[in-house]
Amino acid sequence: SGCDGTKDNSIEYIRYALNSNADCMEADVRENQVGTLILSHNKTDEKCVTLQEAFRILKQFPEKKMNCDLKEEGLEISVYQLAGENGVRHQLIYSGEIDLNLLSEKEKWYPEVQVYINPENLQADFYKRMEEKGAIKSLEKLLTAVKDYPVSCINMEYHTYTDEVIELLAKMQVKGSAWTVNEPDGILRLLKKGLFNITTRNLTAALELKGEAKG
Repeated sequence: SGCDGTKDNSIEYIRYALNSNADCMEADVRENQVGTLILSHNKTDEKCVTLQEAFRILKQFPEKKMNCDLKEEGLEISVYQLAGENGVRHQLIYSGEIDLNLLSEKEKWYPEVQVYINPENLQADFYKRMEEKGAIKSLEKLLTAVKDYPVSCINMEYHTYTDEVIELLAKMQVKGSAWTVNEPDGILRLLKKGLFNITTRNLTAALELKGEAKG
C-alpha cells in the first residue's frame, strides 16, 4: 500500500505506482465511520483517500490492476458495485478478508475480479501450523481445499516460501503470491523461482531485479 518512500494509501503513491512498470498496485480498503469506502490499513477518524478517488485514477491506466486488500469482512459487494460505477471491475483483485460463501459463487457476485486467497481465510492458525512438525502435510491439505475455490493464487507471507513449499505448489499446480518482500536477495530468489506475484515496497529495485531474473 506504499512504495519507494511514498506515503501509504496516498494519491502520491497511487499515481507513482500506476505510472511505473509494475503490473499492479495494492491498497488497503475499509469503511470509515459513515460507511464510505476509504484507503487505510487501520480504523481511523482521520481524512483518508476514498476508494472512489483511487478508482478514478485507476481508470486512466486500463492495463493496470489494483489489489484491494480488504481489511474488514463484508466489503466484496460494495467494492464491486463502486468499481462498476467507475468502469474498473476488470482491473480488480481481492485479497484480505474474503467470505468463502460469496467466493464459492464468485461468478454470481463479482465475476470479473481475481482473488488472491490468504490461507487464514481457510485456516485461522495457518502460520502457527507452519512452524510445527508436519507443516508440509498440513499445507498440502490446505492447498487441496484452495483448489475448490475460483482463485488465482494463494497469498502468503514471504518467509513461508521455502524451496519445499515452492516445490509443493508446483506439484499441486497452485500459484503463489508473496507479501511483503523488500530485501533485494529475497525478491531475486522468488523471481528466479517463478513465483506468480510479489508484493514489495521496494518497487524500483524489484523492477530492476525482474529484468535480471529474466536475463
